Amino acid sequence: SITFDPDKNVFLVVYNSRIPLDDVIPSEFRQAGHREQQALPAMTNRQHLSLWLSSLAAMKTESGERPIVVIVGTFALGVDIIAARENLQPLLTQFKNTLDIRAVYFLDNSKPTSKEMLNFRNYLAGLICKCVDNTTQETPLSFLKSEWAIRNCIRSPFLSVSEFSRLAEHVAGVHPSHVGSLLRYLHHHNVVRYFH
Repeated sequence: SITFDPDKNVFLVVYNSRIPLDDVIPSEFRQAGHREQQALPAMTNRQHLSLWLSSLAAMKTESGERPIVVIVGTFALGVDIIAARENLQPLLTQFKNTLDIRAVYFLDNSKPTSKEMLNFRNYLAGLICKCVDNTTQETPLSFLKSEWAIRNCIRSPFLSVSEFSRLAEHVAGVHPSHVGSLLRYLHHHNVVRYFH
C-alpha cells in the first residue's frame, strides 16, 4: 500500500498466478516474510486473495470512496492469461461494490524491462500521480517516462537544462517548449531539487 492520506490510497494486491486459484498455496510461499517462520494456515490462492480483498473492502475513507485497488498476477510466464482472467472474474464481481478495482495485470517477473512491465509501471505511476494530485487531469505519459528515465538512468546528481531537454526529447518525446512544465512537475514530485 502506498498511503498519502486517508482519502488517497492505492493498494497493490499481488499474487502468484502460476498457482491455480483453487490450489492450496505451497507452504514455502506461506512462510515467506514471516519473522517467526510460522506458516499461515493452508488456504487456496482464491481464499488468500479473497482475504486480502475483504480486508481492503472493510476500510473506509473519510469521503466514503471505495479503496483503489490494482491486482497483479506474478510469475505469469506460461500462464494462460485468458483463463486466469476468467477465473478471477467471480472475485472481481464479488468486490465490485466495495472496491474500486482499476486494473488486473499479469506480469513475468523474470523480464523487468518487458513491454508489459513498462506499461504496468507507467499505468501505476499515472494512477498514483492522479491520486496524489487529487485532480481529474491525467499526467502526460511523456512526463512519467521522463521521470522514470531520471530515476533509473541518470547517475550524475547534476544535469544542465540543455542536457535534460535532449534527454526528455529522446526518451519521452517531450517538445522543448514543454521542458519548463516538465521541470516544474519533477520539482513538485521531488525528482528535481533545483533548477534555473
